[in-house]
Amino acid sequence: MGIFSRGKPAAELQSQAPGPTDGTGATEALVDTLMDTLASVLRTYGSRGFDIEAMSASELEQRTEAWVRHILTGTPAPLGEEEAEETDSMEPVTMDQRHWADLQQFFRGHRRDEQAAVLDRAEGMRGLISEMTNGLRNAISDDNAKDELVTRELARLSTVVEGNSLEDIRVQLARTVDVVSQVVRDRQERYEAQLELMGQRVHSLRADLVALREQVNLDALTRLHNRGAFDDVLAKQVDFSFLAGQPMALMMVDLDNFKQINDTYGHPGGDVVLQTVANTLIQLFPRRSDFIARYGGEEFALILVDAEPDDLTPLGERILDAVRALEIDYLDSCISLTCSIGIATGTPQDSSETLLRRADAALYQAKQDGRDRLVLAE
Repeated sequence: MGIFSRGKPAAELQSQAPGPTDGTGATEALVDTLMDTLASVLRTYGSRGFDIEAMSASELEQRTEAWVRHILTGTPAPLGEEEAEETDSMEPVTMDQRHWADLQQFFRGHRRDEQAAVLDRAEGMRGLISEMTNGLRNAISDDNAKDELVTRELARLSTVVEGNSLEDIRVQLARTVDVVSQVVRDRQERYEAQLELMGQRVHSLRADLVALREQVNLDALTRLHNRGAFDDVLAKQVDFSFLAGQPMALMMVDLDNFKQINDTYGHPGGDVVLQTVANTLIQLFPRRSDFIARYGGEEFALILVDAEPDDLTPLGERILDAVRALEIDYLDSCISLTCSIGIATGTPQDSSETLLRRADAALYQAKQDGRDRLVLAE
């Protein structure tokens, strides 16, 4: 029975029963697939939500699940604040009574609220960085003024010493010692306060960066972050790593001879391979601080935080081994594959563009060297 039949009266179903030669059955099967896909998208959207002022993550998951039940089985649409128990007890509605426009309005409205929340968070991050930058500038300016004060006192002391008056030397020496001691104390107190403040700000920036990663767009096929999200996070992570003195690395992973897989098994088979590899990468790098994206086509990108240079080769080899070990069942076949990896370690001189360029060049070299291997960028 097709999805359009869900919730319809028996008499209506009988009157719409397909004949032996029409294509209604195939149409209903296609609609079933489309509706189930829509339900899966809604469930994924609801499960990956985050708390915003308009709606908490748990409320979003409950609301999207209520919409899934509405479109699949005809339970009343979650238009108000009624609880699921109340809506479940009501009579199902037919397909033409379901609230498609209200579902569209709900989805668009929540996406606007999410976008506003992310923009607010990003603006807060820019404010924190501006505050830290201004603090550093002020500290440098204050240091210059204090240095000039000490220089003047030392010059006075030098002049008094040349006058050979022991009393004048004693007085000026005591004054110079007092000035220098006070400058040292002030500078130490200020530096300690600045270090504490910077530590708090860096911690806040890091938390905001991790939160921002969870709020950006996802690739529809693999459910990894997409190219736009990758570009945004890479730029922010390069800046953050420079500010915090934190090591980072970029890995570019490309599936070898992927065109042959598409040619042999079709694009649906290729999609299964991409989804399987994406899930494998998620299992290999479960830390929230690591960022995994589908860079494009059959290429993936990983931003690794707190990654020491000595750990990069073992981490890359772990990916190579995991991909080699995959045996992907598709229809009556078993698909196996390999990948190539280019790795670049971030440096204080790097921008996001130069880091990406070096990692991509290392990936190209791995391909040229015969594939199924990794290359570390110079």
